[in-house]
Amino acid sequence: MQKITPRQIVLLGVTYVINITMVNMPGQVINTAHQHAYLSYILAAAVVLAVLFFLTRSSMRFPGQDLFQSLASRFPFIGKGIVALYVLFFFMILVRDIRIMADFTNVILLPITPILIISLCITATVIYIARGGARTLLGITELYGPTMIVIVLLMPVIVLRDFNFGWIKPLFFVQWKGVAEGGWLSISYIGQLIILPFIFSSKDYKYKYGLYAMLIALGVLTILILMTILLLGVHVAGRMMYPSYELVRQLRITDFLDRFDLFVVALWYPSVLLNMAISLYIVCYGMKSVIPSVSGKMMAAPLGLFAYSCAFWFYQNSIELFQFNKEWTVIALFFIVVLPLLIFAIHRPAKA
Repeated sequence: MQKITPRQIVLLGVTYVINITMVNMPGQVINTAHQHAYLSYILAAAVVLAVLFFLTRSSMRFPGQDLFQSLASRFPFIGKGIVALYVLFFFMILVRDIRIMADFTNVILLPITPILIISLCITATVIYIARGGARTLLGITELYGPTMIVIVLLMPVIVLRDFNFGWIKPLFFVQWKGVAEGGWLSISYIGQLIILPFIFSSKDYKYKYGLYAMLIALGVLTILILMTILLLGVHVAGRMMYPSYELVRQLRITDFLDRFDLFVVALWYPSVLLNMAISLYIVCYGMKSVIPSVSGKMMAAPLGLFAYSCAFWFYQNSIELFQFNKEWTVIALFFIVVLPLLIFAIHRPAKA
């Protein structure tokens, strides 16, 4: 079997953080932190990196196993209970992402197509990708991860002439209450990076890989939110549901290619499907860690279809989902901060 490379781990971490965050978060974060919205991302990232350090240390207890495996084998009851909780957590993330992308596609791309049909097509694609296993996910990540990073780095060059630097003033008067509130909203999305030590053994995964993934993801998200502010302004962007898409619509490369946004969305959309496939894979992998007799590959379809049903059961519309982000952070912090510290307390490496 081909060895998992550090590049693959870093790109998977970057992909899993940025693709949904850039859709669902910018408007809300800008609305609270205003021109210093990027500081909210930095604040959330600092907390996640601290927690990731403790999880990485915990994963070193059994170098040949990831955290799902080692928790389930060392603590047959408590360990499997923790794994089951994380399965539920990432299942909720999958449900949320299906609903977000179904609404985005219905509102922006396919307004005439029934949203149930859109969601079913998304779910079927996600199931197909997840059934391919970790190698398929890593292979697709190597293709679309660098592509999205390069596109984001090129975007400021294309729209530089349209920037209004007055939108980021006053530059040094920071409303820290708003920044903290923006960090509260975004930590549940940026915190998804903690999954790395759960699905990769410490022989393949090192803390520096998570650090590199976070720094790249933070750079991409910072560039995007600064461009959004410089092009649309704080007051307009803060009241939009999908300001990142409106940002992409501003891209113009001569009169010949005035719909460059379609090209960018065509490259970005498979990355979002990959994001949801990663969530579904994590859910199936965690279930197999709890119940070794079941097949993770066979569970992909029923779990994916169940997530499809829950997406419309839990959220009547996208407005309800956006409003739930504040309460969702309370739930997410239990899995992003509290449980990792508990895992470190009971599972840290023994002293030599």
